[in-house]
Amino acid sequence: MKVRVLIFLLCFLLVSLLGSALMFELYYAERIYPGVRVWDVDVGGVRPGDAAAILERGLGVDAPLVTLRGPDGSWSVRPADLGLQIDPSATLSPAYALGRGQSWSDNLLTQLWLLVYGESFPPIVVYDEHIARLYVETLAEQVNLAASEAVLTLDGVTPVVNSARPGRYLDVEATLAALAPAVTGLVPAEVELVVREVPPLVADAEPARAEAEALLDGPLTLVLAHPREGDPGPWVLPPEELVTMLVVRAEGGTLHAALDEGALRAYLEALAPALVVEPVNARFHFDEQTGQLKPISQSRDGRALDVGASLLHIVQRVAAQQTAAGHRYVPLVVQVVAPAYPDTAMAEELGIVELVAEGDSYFIDSPSGRDHNIRLAAPKFDGIVVGPGETFSFNHYLGEVTAEAGYDESYITAGEQLAIEVGGGICQVSTTAFRAAFWGGYPIDERWYHRYRVGYYELRGAGVGMDATVYSPHVDFKFTNDRPYPLLIETEIEEGAHRLVFRFYSTDDGRRVEKEEAEITNETEPDPPIYQLDEDLEPGTVIRWQSAVNGLTATVERRVYDAADNLIYEDTIVSQYAPRRAAYHYGPGYERPEGEGEP
Repeated sequence: MKVRVLIFLLCFLLVSLLGSALMFELYYAERIYPGVRVWDVDVGGVRPGDAAAILERGLGVDAPLVTLRGPDGSWSVRPADLGLQIDPSATLSPAYALGRGQSWSDNLLTQLWLLVYGESFPPIVVYDEHIARLYVETLAEQVNLAASEAVLTLDGVTPVVNSARPGRYLDVEATLAALAPAVTGLVPAEVELVVREVPPLVADAEPARAEAEALLDGPLTLVLAHPREGDPGPWVLPPEELVTMLVVRAEGGTLHAALDEGALRAYLEALAPALVVEPVNARFHFDEQTGQLKPISQSRDGRALDVGASLLHIVQRVAAQQTAAGHRYVPLVVQVVAPAYPDTAMAEELGIVELVAEGDSYFIDSPSGRDHNIRLAAPKFDGIVVGPGETFSFNHYLGEVTAEAGYDESYITAGEQLAIEVGGGICQVSTTAFRAAFWGGYPIDERWYHRYRVGYYELRGAGVGMDATVYSPHVDFKFTNDRPYPLLIETEIEEGAHRLVFRFYSTDDGRRVEKEEAEITNETEPDPPIYQLDEDLEPGTVIRWQSAVNGLTATVERRVYDAADNLIYEDTIVSQYAPRRAAYHYGPGYERPEGEGEP
């Protein structure tokens, strides 16, 4: 009986065990066997598909894990923010396989082992460094700080320095390298951001401040080392003006201050015209006996401001700080400009060796004022040298025609009646110069005829149409020296004959001049005389103010040939003279002829 009971109990126990085992296997057929953990997260009894969420919560992937510390703060970061994700399939697959896939006895032993001792698996994670890089690069925008350069500013004429400050930047690559172990290990950690210093490109402005202070400590005065009487200057640049010429530049991380050479050059170029002194050529007479030149006036050197050398001199002097009680005097550099024709020039050297042309005119019976003006104007052209290719301007050498210059009043042609004006008679001189250029075969660049025919210019067979009027500065007489040698002009007044002569000396190139007699056309008679009351005349008296002159057009042809008798050029000189009425001035009570009266 006892044996049967014992056998029954054993059988019952065996059946119970087998039933329990069967129930255990049936329950865990699709579940992970108990005792299995992923690190500290128990996944036993959980289907693999349901274990993924348990793992993410249990392992803290979505909870702050890493603390990033920087120079101005800290940031708590989730692993997911840094691109860390758990691979549930790869992580849970070996956990699910434990206790399966072997013989039933080995599986049973494994399951018993798990129940007693358990088994822990590491999670399989995927680390996407691209996401981590984006996070760190975004963080860099908060960490990075631009360097502040040293700066020099000006408060009026006082230099002020703003000191430099280094910047910083987040080293993304180095920070990622420091983050990777903490993130992939899913271990709470503090990671220091790798921050690098950015030094300023310009770290020191003190040299510029000291240089600017010295530069602005008092005026800068520019002077001429050897001034002439009447020279301008000195030129004082106060600190308020110097500060506008100040320039600050960086050299090797250090600021320096100096004068801006461009601004200083512009200032000097503005001064230059006032410092120009044109050189004065000597004037000569040609001695036909010796064939030599005799100076009749001395040459003088000219002067010009050397802007480049002056600029360099000023910069050097200021840089050397050659000051005296805060005041600097710097001499400007000037160049000597030699005359083209110094008084030492020789006839052979210049090619002024013979007479090449002559022109003359007569001023017999000229009024005293006209006679005086001719004698005053003619010497202004005596001894002039006109260079090859140079254009002679009568008005240039004539200068101002004023009473202050010594000219008298005399008759001039103006309107319908002769007028009295300072300088009347100078056209006698320009007419004579024109005739010399005409007969010398020189190109005539500008020539104006008189409004009316003037008898003085037709004396001694000179003919009509060979005059040239001037009225400075608007009406000029010009010709060009087209020979390869300088041209010397001499003037002479032959007293007994009242003859004015212009002589041209140079090297004769063999040219020959032909002149056709003037062709007269469009001759017209003047209108009836003019009678004009003059309250200053004696009562009942009358004087003839001017004679009647017919109008006409005179056309003069000139042909110039070279030494081989080839025509160089020909020109037509046209003069269109208006008719001029006779004019009478009368005193009070004079009875004018019937039908004639005031204009």
